[in-house]
Amino acid sequence: MNKYIKTLLCLSLVFATTMLTSCLKKGLPEYPEWGGTNIDNVYVEYRYNGPDQYGGQPVVVIKKLDVVKTLDEPNATLKLAITVPAVSGSFNAAERAKVVQNNLWLYMDISTAATIKPLAGTPKLGDPTNLTVPQQYEVTAADGSKKTWTIVVTSFNKP
Repeated sequence: MNKYIKTLLCLSLVFATTMLTSCLKKGLPEYPEWGGTNIDNVYVEYRYNGPDQYGGQPVVVIKKLDVVKTLDEPNATLKLAITVPAVSGSFNAAERAKVVQNNLWLYMDISTAATIKPLAGTPKLGDPTNLTVPQQYEVTAADGSKKTWTIVVTSFNKP
């Protein structure tokens, strides 16, 4: 019985080794690395403590702000016109009054396989941002090429 188990284990090991190794070692096509360094879209949101609780802590509510983006690609600049939306749900008049241009969050769509990092004192994505001053981000493509983008708010409206 013991010899049977050892044989079975050896066969299993050989089978697993064969199945987990690739037979294709060469002949794969070489594709160029992607060179995109664009910021394709910018989203702006306001975050606040909502009325709901979880574990004794308030649940953060995210309110997307309306953004009209103007792309100035030759100058690598994105100009944003931001409008604070109307009151709805827990986003009441008192909370809406707290929305200010120097306490907002950004997130972006960038080129495939690219990375993004803040420059010149711009906070990292995921931290609150002061949009009263221009923000700079460097986008690095998969092929190593880089482009520095500036984000400027041209208008901030609370109609």
